[in-house]
Amino acid sequence: MQDFFTIAKTDFLDTFQGAWIFPLLLIVLVFIFWKEKDDMRRLLLGVLPLLFLFIYWCPLTGMLFMKLLGENVYWRILWLILLAVLIPYGCCLLIGHLKGCLRQGAFLIGMAVIVLCGTPLFKSEEFQASTNDYKIPQNVVAVCDLLPGNVHALVSNRLMPYIRLYDPSITLEYGRNILVYNTREVESYNYQGQLYKAAQEETIDVPYIAPLAKEEGCTFLVFSNSRTYSDDWEAYGYKEYGHTDEFTIFVDTDYEEGQNTKKWEE
Repeated sequence: MQDFFTIAKTDFLDTFQGAWIFPLLLIVLVFIFWKEKDDMRRLLLGVLPLLFLFIYWCPLTGMLFMKLLGENVYWRILWLILLAVLIPYGCCLLIGHLKGCLRQGAFLIGMAVIVLCGTPLFKSEEFQASTNDYKIPQNVVAVCDLLPGNVHALVSNRLMPYIRLYDPSITLEYGRNILVYNTREVESYNYQGQLYKAAQEETIDVPYIAPLAKEEGCTFLVFSNSRTYSDDWEAYGYKEYGHTDEFTIFVDTDYEEGQNTKKWEE
């Protein structure tokens, strides 16, 4: 149960970034209860958000949803509270109850708060200018241009979310759901989990990872150039296939050019 509260607290603080957001939400909920006359709106915008907060923090319901959804995405329950709807609605409800100059002044103050406290889209660190027409990192394009199509690969975490956006004929040993293994005990790992954890090491244990990769049908392996290797790849059935400025690609020595090694069909 302690683990549940640790995860819930971390996710909660990450979601409600900024000390003022959650208190503002509570003020808005109280105001909706107080001033909203429509029973359905009061239920949807006042009662349900509190119910979702209860479900999120209650250990019984929380651990159930954590098991069903996965620990790494439990925070998405907080999306059900609809902050982007509740807070603006509460502000509009307040302005609607004011008269004359007070209403106009409250509106102007609200607009000023949005402009001054918000972050312009093009200045946000979450956005950057795309360097290609695909709007994905250029290092992904560079790697995919070297890889043949219709193959199965194990790739670096930095490439994993984007490879199939550029070339869907390449199947990957694991996707972002593999990140759940960051919070699991080693004893619970399957082959994919073992491969994932082995690929995170700064020095790749070649005698360990190569047989696993072959058994799982990984024709190509892609690692960051910052990685070092404990042994010679060719002694374990892989050889260097190519490299970019940031990544090195290894290929199964049994692979024949043009061979289809995809793990599944589209």
